[in-house]
Amino acid sequence: MMTRSRSTGSRQLPVGALVALTLVGATACVEPQLGEDPADYFSDGEYGQVQDPIAFSTTPYDFTGEVPIEDVKALYPDEVVWFGFSPGEPYPVSGDCDPERDWDQTVPATLNELPAVIEGVVTTHPRYFQKVTVCGIEQRYYGSYTLEDASGGILVLKDSRLAEFDIGDRVRIKVRGIMKNFDSLAVLSYSEEEVINRPDERIPVHFEEVERHFSASEDVYQVRRVTGRVVLEPTNQNFNEMRLQSLEDPSVEWLVSLDAELGRRGVGPKLGEVVQVTAPVINSFGVRLLITALGQLERIEE
Repeated sequence: MMTRSRSTGSRQLPVGALVALTLVGATACVEPQLGEDPADYFSDGEYGQVQDPIAFSTTPYDFTGEVPIEDVKALYPDEVVWFGFSPGEPYPVSGDCDPERDWDQTVPATLNELPAVIEGVVTTHPRYFQKVTVCGIEQRYYGSYTLEDASGGILVLKDSRLAEFDIGDRVRIKVRGIMKNFDSLAVLSYSEEEVINRPDERIPVHFEEVERHFSASEDVYQVRRVTGRVVLEPTNQNFNEMRLQSLEDPSVEWLVSLDAELGRRGVGPKLGEVVQVTAPVINSFGVRLLITALGQLERIEE
C-alpha cells in the first residue's frame, strides 16, 4: 500500500516569484530621480487679451479701379431678386432660370458694361457667411467680404474662408456677374483676387463717425464708427446681435452683429458696457454694423 505525504501550513513559492519579490523590495528603497525644476526656465506667465489691431483713418480714399464701385452698383435695377452677367459669360440657362418662383420670372440680364475691373480696400475679414439662392439653386458663401473705394462699397461673395488678404489690403477683381438678393447688392462671379500691396503696406481703413440712425442709401457697405452703451447683449440665443444706445441721444440706437466665429469665442461686451465700434454697415435683417475682427470693437472706460 502506497501513501502520499502532504505538507500542511506552508506552501513553497517558485524561484522566479522569490526573485521578483526581492527586486520589488529593493526598488521600494531607492529614492526616485526627479527631473530639473521647470521654474528654473519658465515664468508663471501673464494673462492678457488677444489683440487684433486695425489701422483706421478719417482720410477718404483717393482711388478707384478702372470702374468705380458706384458705377457697378448703378447697374442694379429695382428688383427683389436679380442677376446680371457679362455678354461673354452669360448664365447657362436661357429664359426663366427659376421657374419655381411662380409669382415672378427670373431672367438673368446681359450687361454690356461687364466685365468691369474694380479695386478697393477690404473692410471685412473674409469670413462673412452668406446663403443665397442663384436661379433656384442654394449656394453657400463662407468667406464673403466688403470692398470699398473712393466712390462707395459693395459685397463680394466668396465660397472659401481661405484668403491671401485681410482688412486693410487693397484688392483688384474683374467683375463678371452681379446679383441682388432682397437688400444685398453683391458681386457674384469674378476673376481671382489680386492683392496690390504687401502685408506691411496695408491701407488705413477710412471711416466716418456718426451720431444718427443708419441709412440704407448713405451707409451700407461703408465703414462707420459709433460709440454707445450696450442695451442688448450679444449671445448665441439672439444670433450674436447687439444693440447700442447713443451716449449723446438716447433715442438713437444702432444694431451690431458679431460674426459666428467671434460669437463662439464669447468676446462680446456685457450689458451696460460702453463700447466703440468701427466696422462696415450691411443691410441684412436691418441696417447694422458687422464685426468680424476684434480690432473693430473697443471697450471704453467710464
